[in-house]
Amino acid sequence: MPQRTIAFGIMAAALKGASQFAPGAVLPPEPRLSRNLSAAAASLGIDVYVFSPDGFDPDTGKLAGCKFEQGGWKLALVPLPDVVYDRSFPKSADSQRRCAAALSGMSEWKHHERINGRLPSKLQVYDCLRGRSAIAPYLPQTAHYRTVAQLEEILPELPQGAVLKPAAGMQGRGFLHIEASPWTPGELTVFGRTRNNVPFKETFRSFAALGAWLQSFMGSSPFLVQPYLPLRSADDRPYDIRVLLQKDERGTWQVSGSAARLGSPDSLTSNLHGGGVAEPAADTLAANFMPTKAEHLLKKIHAISGQTALLLEESFGRFGELAFDFGLEPSGKLWLLEVNAKPGRESFHLTGDQKAAKLSIIRLLQYARYLTNRNAPTFPKAGESASDRLSRPESKHRP
Repeated sequence: MPQRTIAFGIMAAALKGASQFAPGAVLPPEPRLSRNLSAAAASLGIDVYVFSPDGFDPDTGKLAGCKFEQGGWKLALVPLPDVVYDRSFPKSADSQRRCAAALSGMSEWKHHERINGRLPSKLQVYDCLRGRSAIAPYLPQTAHYRTVAQLEEILPELPQGAVLKPAAGMQGRGFLHIEASPWTPGELTVFGRTRNNVPFKETFRSFAALGAWLQSFMGSSPFLVQPYLPLRSADDRPYDIRVLLQKDERGTWQVSGSAARLGSPDSLTSNLHGGGVAEPAADTLAANFMPTKAEHLLKKIHAISGQTALLLEESFGRFGELAFDFGLEPSGKLWLLEVNAKPGRESFHLTGDQKAAKLSIIRLLQYARYLTNRNAPTFPKAGESASDRLSRPESKHRP
């Protein structure tokens, strides 16, 4: 008996060139990802389209979306989704509210499953994980930045300085490295990237001057403060290892791929949008460590990623994919730097890892089919954690 067709809606914050229910050409924000999902979905009985909050009419329950047909994207009426893949990146609080309202409104007309839950702030994720003995040793000490007095207190204890970064930042924008001069008493240097990702350097003669500048630079945006970590390669380039974990057709967490991202020697970050490049993770680790240690580190990175995914689900609900960024000191000391619930796939295309690129697409669709077929509850019942259910043999590693 053939499986029913699933409506798989990719939610974007906005569609370029689209007006509500107006037919014609349109371009989704991530055309390659959406196009690849559309192409892979055809053989799986899944109907893929991209929509935005502007395309939903809460009074009629109608939804306009764009579909990839005959080599181009076209806007048309589409069915309400069975599964929503949230790829919205709201640029304002109003945009975020409209995305939430659209999902809520659609669910009143038709129930849908969501591939991913939503991670809270970076500090909330840190607070969740630092109490877990298996993960805590890999977390850099993190706190909210409140006043320059914090820096005045901690910098003498941090030989390599401190880092300030946006609590909701992406792509290395707004990243700052602050250190006290070892030669000129009272002098403070800031190396960083502007909100437009342009590198810069500033020098200050006092903490008061630094504090005034930071207040202007940050505005009303919350920032986090951490110790600066020497996460650089043997040839003095900043680098990290990104791991993509996804659930498969059985709802089981799997590693879909991993890649190293390397910045230039004069850069603070390894982000691709800041001029970084991508290499296979195994190759980069092998260039920085002995073969057996490099292999051990990659396995350890994958294991920590899996453990962290399970712990995050216990606290924040179900996820279908998560990306984990790890930094490594020259000694091999591992640091879990960040968790991303809306990961990109650019690293796999840049490294030529076709297997990972294909898995990152097909597993989303397989998991969507699993969500619509399964009988298990979407979230833990009251008093039951994700790990309680994971411990049962018949549902191991399933949401």
